[in-house]
Amino acid sequence: MALWAVGPDAHAATKPGAWLLVQATAGVSADEAAALVRAASGGRILSVRSDKTARPPVYYVKVLLDGGRVRVYLVDGNSGRILP
Repeated sequence: MALWAVGPDAHAATKPGAWLLVQATAGVSADEAAALVRAASGGRILSVRSDKTARPPVYYVKVLLDGGRVRVYLVDGNSGRILP
């Protein structure tokens, strides 16, 4: 997460010339989502699919686990958090 100072903000009602602080979030790429799941599961990534229409946007990361089991993890596309 990054914070950017943008201004002066002509629309600031409180003080003329006030600066507006904007939070910029670039989100998580498919490669980053795969790396997060690989680190958490220890498995081999089979595929990554994104759903940008979901709120929050999510990645479906399919993983081959030990013993041949396959599991799909959901990763929040904004924060990178692995969802339950």
